[in-house]
Amino acid sequence: MRNPELLTADGANENIASLYYKDNCSVIKIVNAVEESSTGEELSANLNKLKLFSKFYPDRETADYARVVMTDPFGNKHYLKAEK
Repeated sequence: MRNPELLTADGANENIASLYYKDNCSVIKIVNAVEESSTGEELSANLNKLKLFSKFYPDRETADYARVVMTDPFGNKHYLKAEK
């Protein structure tokens, strides 16, 4: 998978760096987890191995992309979408 894109529940783009705090992860680790994935389930499993704020769960998968969802500690939903 490639081109990860983080979206709010309203569809607005977000910065991927907002998924982690300080030195517990990096954007490069997130991009590497996305690139190592081939399905939505694999994508959520790879992201959940990282020390992010919350867990990701598979949401939607088509022939073109996979999308996973997480709910942050404040109750906001975030979608990470990656092209296949």
